[in-house]
Amino acid sequence: MLEKIKNIFRKSDKPSEVDVETLLKEEAITSPAKQIVKRFFQNKLGVIGLVGFLAIVLTVFIGSSLLKYDAYYSQGVMKNIGTGSGYMNIPNQLEKEGIKKIDIGTTFSIGLSKENNFFVWGYYEPQLGEVPEAATAVQGKVKDIAAGDKHVLILTEDNKIIGWGDNAHGQIEHPTDFDKLIEEEGISYIGAGDLYSVLLTDKGTFKAWGATLPTNLHRISTAYNQNIAYVEEGSVDVLALTKDGRVVVLGQKGSELDTALPEEIGRNGTVKIVEIGRMRYSGAAVDENGKLYTWGSSLDGANKAPEIDGKVIKLESGRESIVALTDTGKVYAWGNNNYGTLDYPKDDGYKNIFAGFFNNYAIKESDTGETQSVSTWGLDGFIMGSDEQGRDLFTRLVNGGKMTLLIALVAVVIQIVIGVTVGVVAGFYGGVVDNILMRFAEVVASFPFYPLIITISALLPVDTSQYTRLIMIMFILGILNWTGIARLVRGEILSERQKDYITAAKALGLKESKIMASHMVPNIISIIIVQATLGYAGSLLSEAGLSFLGFGVKDPFPSWGNMLSKANEVAVLETYWWRWVFPGLSVFLTALTVNFIGDALRDAMDPKALER
Repeated sequence: MLEKIKNIFRKSDKPSEVDVETLLKEEAITSPAKQIVKRFFQNKLGVIGLVGFLAIVLTVFIGSSLLKYDAYYSQGVMKNIGTGSGYMNIPNQLEKEGIKKIDIGTTFSIGLSKENNFFVWGYYEPQLGEVPEAATAVQGKVKDIAAGDKHVLILTEDNKIIGWGDNAHGQIEHPTDFDKLIEEEGISYIGAGDLYSVLLTDKGTFKAWGATLPTNLHRISTAYNQNIAYVEEGSVDVLALTKDGRVVVLGQKGSELDTALPEEIGRNGTVKIVEIGRMRYSGAAVDENGKLYTWGSSLDGANKAPEIDGKVIKLESGRESIVALTDTGKVYAWGNNNYGTLDYPKDDGYKNIFAGFFNNYAIKESDTGETQSVSTWGLDGFIMGSDEQGRDLFTRLVNGGKMTLLIALVAVVIQIVIGVTVGVVAGFYGGVVDNILMRFAEVVASFPFYPLIITISALLPVDTSQYTRLIMIMFILGILNWTGIARLVRGEILSERQKDYITAAKALGLKESKIMASHMVPNIISIIIVQATLGYAGSLLSEAGLSFLGFGVKDPFPSWGNMLSKANEVAVLETYWWRWVFPGLSVFLTALTVNFIGDALRDAMDPKALER
């Protein structure tokens, strides 16, 4: 209002008495609450803080209800992936030339066109590096392609294998003693798994190289020599289809992929299989009549195949899912829905499918074989990267924020309840009561906060539940941090109890508890609100600090503090910056916005604010 009055004086040296009187009347009839709100929204930093804090809260609480999160899920092959998206954005030129094949790695894909050109897309440069000149030179002469976890192979028309990417185990360079075999039998298929690669000759001989694999994957029994028609690579084993239609497991034995294999499609071979697919420890097969067989680990969701309309004509393998295409042009998928791998399209008209790791493609083609459209589903990127266990950092940040914000909220409520109660009683009664309560507050304030928390945490049993630990953190943060509020409230009450309205209330015979609760506390509510906002920011930082030190929320349950706990490792600070920058920014911005709100409220509730 004073600003309006000043503006009037600026416009005229002699403002009319009516204008000034009108403004003063407006000020008089405006309620204190409205004045506080008005002054708050005149504070730009306060508005910025309010908008920012509301945005954080809505993102955290709405996002945590929408984003599926399994605290115990991890995926080693996806660890420490940097920020990125668009993993499934197929190059326009590939679609224009027609899609012949797509093979998928962890965060990238390689496609082969019908003009025998290859294309690589996704988050591939940090994983694979640049495409070598030797590969670029054979464009138009590529016969087959393969993508492993972090490496790529292409096969030329003259049976030359060119690879690039991770070569820590020699997985991109086949042994020279394969050369004679390749010269004699040619190559019909190349494939890649985790740190290893495979080839299949035209005559059905299978060979593998790369990481240390089980002996029986390197040295296939003569019973299967020149009898392999097709293979599906996994982590440590290979699911193979023989030329006579049987399914066999090559490599590590003993997993449910091997032990649960139905005899009629395996050892006995009474049913002829024409298509196979596999997850980690589960498999699927289709016989010549289009009947689907599934087996393996329940952890993979092996027996979760949906009711399929039509005959299955093709199977494709993902890391934790299997995709099927029917003769009616419909697509189905089953397994575990991590990263959205089961969100397959429900329409029909598809002619081809490709899957691998956590990406999936379904192709619609015209009668002439031209690509009409491509539907994709699965992992399209990590907006904020992944952590050391392959978990999506954004999902953990949202769910961890909910934990951090709730802990800070409960802690500050406890602080306010205890602090206001002690402060009001001490200030109202004074004397001995005041002396005892304030000395007690000083004793509580003297406790060393972090050493006390660490000691209590160390004394907890190893099997203490996460729920019990959270309750402990909330109460300790609340019980040890109320003393500042109590002192502030006590000072205000000492001032208030000398005023006439308190004397009048006592003269009317009101109970002391009624006077304190109904008359004194409402008159200092502005101080309490401001202190609550500032205390909330402090509790948030304390929880983050405790979890960072390993004495708060425990992994695998996320909080912003324990997500920062790995930031004391040099490799994380230098290389995996996203793992500490985003959690750190979350804590910083939330505390900053709350402090902005607290400062703006303090100025808005200050009765002398208009005089400044």
